Amino acid sequence: MESTVSDFEMVKSLRNARVNAVEKAQKGQLAEVLSVDAESFEAQTYVVKLLDVHPALGKVAGRRLLADLGVVPFTRVGQLTIEQCHGILVAVGEAQ
Repeated sequence: MESTVSDFEMVKSLRNARVNAVEKAQKGQLAEVLSVDAESFEAQTYVVKLLDVHPALGKVAGRRLLADLGVVPFTRVGQLTIEQCHGILVAVGEAQ
């Protein structure tokens, strides 16, 4: 029974982190989300979900950006390289 409770807590933490990351992306704070530790719960969020809601992009432009950077759409934030993160931030106007 204890493992079931801990599993539910883990799922709840993952869900809350994903919702938090998406809300930050909606506010245009993508740099904050992409700078998280690769082991954190927010790092488990799909990059495509963040780009879909970002005010500077949207679904089509976000997916085109990922294709241009050579990123598979269902890559997680923690799997991005530094160059890919920088390319995304430049494209959305959060980095130079």
